Amino acid sequence: MSLQDLKTQAMQLPTHERLELIRAIVSSLQTLDVAENWQFLVYRPHPWRRQLVIKGRKLRAATLWQDMIANQMVPEQAAENWNLPLAAVQEVIQYCEAHQDLIRLEAEEEKYRLQAQGVSFESGTAA
Repeated sequence: MSLQDLKTQAMQLPTHERLELIRAIVSSLQTLDVAENWQFLVYRPHPWRRQLVIKGRKLRAATLWQDMIANQMVPEQAAENWNLPLAAVQEVIQYCEAHQDLIRLEAEEEKYRLQAQGVSFESGTAA
């Protein structure tokens, strides 16, 4: 069964069951591989997030990576923009490319949590 098939089935569940399913999936993916020896990335305790953050900052790896993609930045530009060593940005790229499923699932978990709190993601037109 593909990830898309699982997502389709999960969307048919009530919100609280989807949250539990996502939490379980994220939990299964959150085992940090101790063999991975990251120089600039560390684990920061969080109730449900397991992606790594940049050492000494509260900056999640995916935040930097997604910013690079959205703004079409090359690593050198991102390093300058975020005031980071180029090697840190390159490490973030390597980490995020290797852990896309975890990043995607954490984003889904955050979306469901916000929806459960009543946040709407419907696009509206400005008057």
